[in-house]
Amino acid sequence: MLTFALDTSTASPSLALVRDESPIAELWLAPEPGSGRRVLEAAHGLLVAAGLEASDVEAIVVGVGPGGFTGLRIGLATALGLGQALAVPVTGASSLEALALGIARECPDGAVVAPVQDARRRELFAAAYRAEGGDLSELIAPVAIAAADLAARLDDLGQPVWVGGEGVAAAAGAFDRGSVRTLAGGSPGHRLSATGLVRRIAAGAGVAARPVYARLPDAEVNRLSALAAAEAGG
Repeated sequence: MLTFALDTSTASPSLALVRDESPIAELWLAPEPGSGRRVLEAAHGLLVAAGLEASDVEAIVVGVGPGGFTGLRIGLATALGLGQALAVPVTGASSLEALALGIARECPDGAVVAPVQDARRRELFAAAYRAEGGDLSELIAPVAIAAADLAARLDDLGQPVWVGGEGVAAAAGAFDRGSVRTLAGGSPGHRLSATGLVRRIAAGAGVAARPVYARLPDAEVNRLSALAAAEAGG
């Protein structure tokens, strides 16, 4: 089965064409403003490079986050729109779980891995899993959390934890403690691959194609703040 997979939960959207569980073409967009809006154009380029057409796609898999509000909405809208146009199923998969699979490839089997992404507002989107035999067991559910607080929770697990993802750089050294270890800079494990989404589906971990934000969007936070300020002033 040919699957088109995409994840727009990070600043560098990931796209892949996967035959069964093996990637035949992958692409990451540059982390720059508006990258999520170029996903459809990039998908077309990926198909052309692989010598395929949109009609060859038999299924679509999309990362549901957690991630930024705008990025997730763009990815999900793209996936659902393509699914409707091509009359193929659209399935969601956890973005953090896909990243965890990449981290696990650089760790001993059975290791605890913690994928982290920059959530801004001085927080990370993060989770922790035991990665064994190509599968994941959740130890810490996806959450938006300050880097220092996450480091403490990971240290409390009482065993080595390998941390990877773009959030490592944003953590500013918070993971330099106890049993927490970070992947080397430039490691492939820091980059979320859309192929990992397909592997999660194959493992029976598919979810509905609906966004997982892990916290309120910025617009809602600002709205609630304005309401609170108005009530206090009134």
